Amino acid sequence: MLDKSLIDEISKKADIVTVVGSYLNLVKKGRMYVALCPFHDDSNPSLQVNPERNTFHCWVDGHSGNAISFVMQYEHVNFIEAVKKVADIIGYDDPRLHEKTYVKKIDDNLVPLIKCIDDLNLFYEYSLTSEEGKDAIDYLNKRHISSEAIKKFHIGYSLKDGIKTIKFLQSKGHSLKTIEDIGVTTNLGENTHDNNQGRLTFALLDNVGQVVGFSARHLNDGDGPKYVNSPETKLFTKGKIFYNFYQAKDIAKNERCIYLLEGFMDVIALDKIDVNNAIALMGTALSKDHIQVLKKLNVEVRLCLDGDLPGQEASMRILPLLLNNNIETRIVNNLNDERDPDEILNENGADALKKYLNNLLSPFDFIINFYKNSKKLDTAEEKKKLIARFLPLLLATNSQLEFDDYIYKLADVTGFSFNAIKKAVANARNKKTNNEIEIDEGVNPSNLISIFHPERKELRRLEKAEREILYHMLTKEDAITFYEKNIEYFYTDIYRDIANYILDYRSRNSGINLSGLISDIEMKGATNKEKVKQELNNLINEKIHLKFSNKLLNNCQKVIEKEKKIIYRKEKIAKATEGKTEEEKARIIADTLRVDKK
Repeated sequence: MLDKSLIDEISKKADIVTVVGSYLNLVKKGRMYVALCPFHDDSNPSLQVNPERNTFHCWVDGHSGNAISFVMQYEHVNFIEAVKKVADIIGYDDPRLHEKTYVKKIDDNLVPLIKCIDDLNLFYEYSLTSEEGKDAIDYLNKRHISSEAIKKFHIGYSLKDGIKTIKFLQSKGHSLKTIEDIGVTTNLGENTHDNNQGRLTFALLDNVGQVVGFSARHLNDGDGPKYVNSPETKLFTKGKIFYNFYQAKDIAKNERCIYLLEGFMDVIALDKIDVNNAIALMGTALSKDHIQVLKKLNVEVRLCLDGDLPGQEASMRILPLLLNNNIETRIVNNLNDERDPDEILNENGADALKKYLNNLLSPFDFIINFYKNSKKLDTAEEKKKLIARFLPLLLATNSQLEFDDYIYKLADVTGFSFNAIKKAVANARNKKTNNEIEIDEGVNPSNLISIFHPERKELRRLEKAEREILYHMLTKEDAITFYEKNIEYFYTDIYRDIANYILDYRSRNSGINLSGLISDIEMKGATNKEKVKQELNNLINEKIHLKFSNKLLNNCQKVIEKEKKIIYRKEKIAKATEGKTEEEKARIIADTLRVDKK
């Protein structure tokens, strides 16, 4: 790891105009510079470079940061590599830049397995080019998979004589025990053979790009199961890996979204039309480890499973897991279209597939459509449960237009009249007992407001007051001191994180240098660093803040104290609902909203 003082020095000396200008054609516009943004399809310059603050920001896709951040995102390199590239661009040299950086050591017990599976991958790739591999090549050609895609996705072929695979690995010095431990065979003895024999192979990479297993597909229908996957080994745990995540993750960060698909061919189909931010589940359920990977990625998940009933039911199982973990989610509207992406591409072309991928539903509309089309509402009881499922959302909706829209959609799918549903909601709001209504399992009712209305992230009084103080902490030493003495901590998570970064940076430097602060955040590698940088750039570019004064700080403090008390009272109410029925919880949510209005 490079010394922090060296990184601070490079951050301060790195002129943003020089660095970005080495990649893009910058045009001076007033005190700013503008350019076509390289992170999205930009025809009207939306990337702004601010030489005074030494930062850049795209007003369309939200990419932002300092010179080092730009190089990281443009070059798709890690923080240390970006620091070195920036130093090279600005002509800054220091002996510490040439020192070897620390690389996490691989477990010694895994080294033989990694060497063995790397050799196996090379053997599969070579076998695809052999005389026997022609049938596999023909199959790939029929699926319109190019030689570039074959190389990119490490597609290979396992020879029909599976003993040859074992003999090759032994000739490279690998023991039968090691060969067994990578999952290529489960039959040790004279006839030990490759379990993937005669199949097309797809290498499975972990999140850092190491081959850890394979999925092997037969070339002809009727030759056993379509896919044979590696068993779980010390290298490969199916519930921890998405297909293509290693190659998609950086692109997904730039695009601010990732497509979650069912299989390898779906991912490769999207790659054909240059949609490279796609991953696949590989036929497994979404695990806790998968959830953590997606949360760390911190982008919108676009769920795109098959359009048939099993695929839609799988989406219904996955959706609550994503939403209850606060992962922003939309669903590709493929209901009743049972074609996979590759079929759409071949039948209708690239534009049709792109249009298909961008036809997105909110979770509310997806769930409504699912019940409307899947014939899952055969009884009055099931219909009432669906209404009860959305009861908290209906109680929390202040917009009459939105409220009526929800009621009409529920009326359409359940067959109940608009007025009957409206009356049921009114009864719940007025605490009239209705024991027939029950909340169905699924999305946590307390999360429904934010889940179904991600656009409702309006700044309330508490957030506004905290944001005002935070804004001035970026430039005023007095604001930082006031925060330490009078506020101690912000209630809003992202503001609290930024404030802590500011305090930590100031403890090691005289004053706050915005570019240096951003580099400090990059170096720490926090899981929410992209969100933090986005908030920082939003803050410094806002023109709505009041002029700094002690009176302003004191007024903000009073608002913060008052609003915190309200929140803590709500939390006490929430504790009181433990063990209650879901209908009672929904009524408590409505009561809480009424208290807020007062």
